[in-house]
Amino acid sequence: MKWPVSRLDELADSCLGKMLDKQKNRGTPRPYLRNINVRWGTFDLHDVQEMPFEADELERYSVRQGDLVVCEGGEPGRCAVWTQASPMFIQKALHRVRCGPDLAPTFLAYWLRHLAGSGKLAKQFTGTTIQHLPGVKLAALDVPHPPVSEQRRIVAAIETHFSRLDAAVA
Repeated sequence: MKWPVSRLDELADSCLGKMLDKQKNRGTPRPYLRNINVRWGTFDLHDVQEMPFEADELERYSVRQGDLVVCEGGEPGRCAVWTQASPMFIQKALHRVRCGPDLAPTFLAYWLRHLAGSGKLAKQFTGTTIQHLPGVKLAALDVPHPPVSEQRRIVAAIETHFSRLDAAVA
């Protein structure tokens, strides 16, 4: 069976985070994620900082439960799904991807990890010394999307294998 393939911007909404500018930023200080906080499949929250956000910026730069957070630089494409109920915010080095009904965020995270591991994602990077995954390149990525129920079965199978690997290592 052949799965449909669509551009990411046809399946999800994405947004680059807010620029940190201590002289220009105003509003209420709120916790935000930086590139360093995003790991493959998880978040390192031991060093979360705050920056001011105004009321009209909250929706645009917020990360909700189920959103995928993707690194723009550092290790472009590195990503994790936000699973916490409490909202979080993002800084400019991160993309927030909010999947539509035809795309499961964890499936997309594994797809990005596959593209990164195979070297195919690097073809989308810009920059010679410091590579970036710009929003326009992220939005244009072709993403296979079987029915969401199949995406969930694929994710469950991958996670079962990872659990077995973890147990073997332990």
